[in-house]
Amino acid sequence: MKKIKFSLLLLYFVSSNIFSQHYADFFNNDACRVDFHFCGNATHTLVYVNKVKRESFWGGRRYHLSTTMNLGDFRFQIVDSLSNKLIYVDGFSALFHEWQTTPEALHTSKSFEQSIQFPFPKSAVTLIIEKRLDLDHWQQLFRLNLSPTDKLIRHNILRSIPVKVIRKTAPPENAIDIAVVAEGYTSRQISKFYTDVHRLTDNILSHEPFTKYKDRINIYAIAAPSEDAGISMPQNNDWKNTAVESHFFTFYEPRYLTTTRIFKLRDYAALVPYDAIYVLANTKTYGGGGIYNFYALTAADNKLATQVTVHEFGHSFAGLADEYFYDQDVLDNTYDIKKEPWEPNITSLVQFDCKWKAELPLGIKIPTPVTDSTKTKIGVFEGGGYLKKGMYRAFYDCRMRTNQAPEFCKVCRQAIEKRIQFLTEK
Repeated sequence: MKKIKFSLLLLYFVSSNIFSQHYADFFNNDACRVDFHFCGNATHTLVYVNKVKRESFWGGRRYHLSTTMNLGDFRFQIVDSLSNKLIYVDGFSALFHEWQTTPEALHTSKSFEQSIQFPFPKSAVTLIIEKRLDLDHWQQLFRLNLSPTDKLIRHNILRSIPVKVIRKTAPPENAIDIAVVAEGYTSRQISKFYTDVHRLTDNILSHEPFTKYKDRINIYAIAAPSEDAGISMPQNNDWKNTAVESHFFTFYEPRYLTTTRIFKLRDYAALVPYDAIYVLANTKTYGGGGIYNFYALTAADNKLATQVTVHEFGHSFAGLADEYFYDQDVLDNTYDIKKEPWEPNITSLVQFDCKWKAELPLGIKIPTPVTDSTKTKIGVFEGGGYLKKGMYRAFYDCRMRTNQAPEFCKVCRQAIEKRIQFLTEK
């Protein structure tokens, strides 16, 4: 037994050493940011690079760099040019992709700012950006050769922007680092911003599984100054001069609050190490938005801020889909029911085996009828992803469906937990 234990222990240390050395073989402690534009319309997607930046902090994962959770409407790969080895991959989504499903995209073309970040490479690499075709297939959109010695890689950073550590429980490589950026707060409202960030922190940590993993969550408050207080409301012809120029009425939907000034937003976030960006808007008006591995944005002072804060972070952090549905929703063309959606909490039943099918109670009906009994069980309830028909969710109610639901359902909690573990564990 002693020999076996010793051999296992030796194997553990050897494999751990090889595993831990993988990051250092290819990357240093800085971050590489590539800013680009998504351009096109409902049927065409093009990528045009704007600039490449070297940033001071890499807050993302340092383990299993060449594996992915298969989340996002897009993904990018970093390939080592010398060995042709995949050394980093990540998925993400984009406001541009949502816009492509709207009626406007059928008759006009637009460009949207987009940005990705990965560890800064030690040697030349190739960046590949791909668009998802279905659950398991991708289309290549773009390739770019990057040299770390390129003199046109920018190093400039913002200065004189106040940054406050709200909570720091672990080093960045073992934590979920959240950069909270002020929006619509003037320089005289910094103390209010910090108070609002503390409340946002409490909101997130009050929900499982974030409560369970609170010792792995770091939060930084970045007091980006705005000339005007409040948030732009185009539907009222009320435009504000704010830090990242966010506004309601996105896609002409009154409560959809987003920003398209992604390069500015990333400049603010770059002041700290981060896995996630949260834009906190100084307004009482109900609304928000969340896009996977991109950003979350929510109203700080609305009476439903607790619920909306966590709902939007479910989108941006874990890639959870909206489970609600309305008649003539602006995004009701988001999903093709002939394909399986990548989001873990909805299914079209096309590839249900890869979702929560194995967890269904014996004898449960598909679709699951709504009764007093089934409302408390995992099932296959029709309606989700903005669609009344053809899309299904795991529980009758969940924080991703209504503000009345007290918590995330079991399937959503599991998805969030997997994401936390993926970013923080070896």
